[in-house]
Amino acid sequence: MSTLTILLAIARKEFIDHLRNGWIIAVGLAFAIFSLLITFVGFGFTGSVGIGQEQSTLFSLINLVIYLVPLLGLLLSYDGIAGEHERGTLDLLRSYPFNTTLLLYGKWLGLFLVLTATLIVGLTAPAAISIYSGHTLQAWTLLLITSVWIGAIFISIAIMFSVLILDRGKLIAIAIGIWLLFVVLFDLGVIGILVATEGDVPMGLVNLLFYLNPAALYRLLSIDLMMDDAMITQLGLMGQIPPTPALFAAITAWTIIPAAIAGWRISTLGK
Repeated sequence: MSTLTILLAIARKEFIDHLRNGWIIAVGLAFAIFSLLITFVGFGFTGSVGIGQEQSTLFSLINLVIYLVPLLGLLLSYDGIAGEHERGTLDLLRSYPFNTTLLLYGKWLGLFLVLTATLIVGLTAPAAISIYSGHTLQAWTLLLITSVWIGAIFISIAIMFSVLILDRGKLIAIAIGIWLLFVVLFDLGVIGILVATEGDVPMGLVNLLFYLNPAALYRLLSIDLMMDDAMITQLGLMGQIPPTPALFAAITAWTIIPAAIAGWRISTLGK
């Protein structure tokens, strides 16, 4: 069998296993309900019920993605390798005549497809309603792409810790801790620094802090790609967002580096 065939076979099994336990349907529907509520109410920007303005609706959905998708990626993937280890199947799989890194990257691909399917289910209905009411397809396509990408980052992070720790009990606590750190505590920390210094902080230092947090990078990239100048000004970010190529490079690094560390680690297990 070719390397690609093995990779796709592992990814297919991972995807089907999660499809059978109802993960895609349940989470996708929950995400769709939240998205529809935001689409109709205009969450925080419009004062009446109805289809909200596209920019405010998209900004609210970006914040929804920041809170939910990283958590989904972590909980979906934290036991990807550790679970195989505790069930005693990891050694069996490693005895097969293919590189063990294929097992890891096949699982990563399968989990990525699960998350992608979940987000498609969750965003299809609100996107259809918004587009029917006269809004653009481009913005919703960008929202789906960036949302899948932030999910891929947290799948990579979870897979990395799954290989490094190999203990499901510890990993669930680590997964929740990572979510709290990047999604909740980071923003509070930045606000605390700005308050303590009365805003006298070099913008270069603030940008550096953003590069250390993939959730913050996702927010900045999504705003940069989907918001117009008026909305960016209203958010107080005009001239404050790092260059788009730098954001893409940082998010790419956050996706690849944890997965590469996981690949290196699984190839050294038992040596």
